Amino acid sequence: MDEHWPPRPLTPRAVGCLVHGLDELEAITEAPLRLRGHATSPAHEVFEVQEEFELGPRGRRFLMSIDALRADAMLMAVGGRPADAS
Repeated sequence: MDEHWPPRPLTPRAVGCLVHGLDELEAITEAPLRLRGHATSPAHEVFEVQEEFELGPRGRRFLMSIDALRADAMLMAVGGRPADAS
């Protein structure tokens, strides 16, 4: 992911792709999401986001890769809270 500090502002293309990706995530999470990382290429925008609950541990992490035309996207869960022991 992008290691610049302070983080550079997102380009209009990146913002549009992020909005598209967040729309997809809305169906599987109700938790607030924090943008943890961003990378860009000529064809894709890639984001790492994480659920941030008000109380308790951090939630699941997701990688989203969205093509520049927002016609194709990949969403992958990459970690998060352990399964509930019941």
